[in-house]
Amino acid sequence: MEPVVRVLNVVFWVAAALLVASLVLLDVPVVNAVLMVAVVVCSGAIAWYEFRLNPMEDTERGEWTGRQLFYGLVFTITFFVAFLYILTVIF
Repeated sequence: MEPVVRVLNVVFWVAAALLVASLVLLDVPVVNAVLMVAVVVCSGAIAWYEFRLNPMEDTERGEWTGRQLFYGLVFTITFFVAFLYILTVIF
């Protein structure tokens, strides 16, 4: 599972950088939508892996690690933004 997470991590950072550049420089909604979906899928998969790697039962007070917090927040924010953005691209 570790090699898959490494590949997802690389894809996530490349897609996130391209998404930021695309939002600033390009006005192609389809490209932005595809990059947002890539960021959502990669961050969700990495967050899921991190939560399985460090279960809450094993922590002292149920605190999250930095990677869990980062990828969980990125997934949540981009999920809702992508949902609204893709709806505007379709309609």
